[in-house]
Amino acid sequence: MNGRSNKNIDPGFYESYAHFSRTLRAWLVAYGVGVPVLLVSQEFIAMAIIKAGTGGLITWLFLIGVAIQVLAALLYKYSMAYLYNSEGDTVLNNTWRVQASEWLSKTIWLEALFDVTAIALFVWGTFLVVAAVLGQHT
Repeated sequence: MNGRSNKNIDPGFYESYAHFSRTLRAWLVAYGVGVPVLLVSQEFIAMAIIKAGTGGLITWLFLIGVAIQVLAALLYKYSMAYLYNSEGDTVLNNTWRVQASEWLSKTIWLEALFDVTAIALFVWGTFLVVAAVLGQHT
C-alpha cells in the first residue's frame, strides 16, 4: 500500500486504540441520546427547560453531537473498508478513494476534533439544563 507499513508496530497499540475508540464513541452516543430521553421523562426538568426557553437549543446541541459521532463512524468505517479491500489490489490501491482513505486514517487531529466538538456540544447542552433547573430554585 502507498507508504503504509505496520510490520514494526506493536499490535497491542492498535488493540488499545480500538478499545478506547469504541468505548468513547459508545459513551458519547449513549450520552447524546440518553440525556434528552431522561430530560423529557422527568416532568420537573422538562418544565424548567420549557420555562427557561432553551429546549430547542438543547435539542439541537445533543442532536448535532450525536450526528457528528455517527458521521465520523461512517467516514472511518468506509475509509477502513477501502483500505482493507485495496490490500493486494494494485488497481484499487491507486484510486483517489484509497489515497483519501489512507490520508484520513493518519489524521488523528480530525478524529480528535470530532470527539472534542461532540463533547463541547454535550457540555453546553448539559450546562443549559442545569442552569434551567437551578433557575427554578432561585
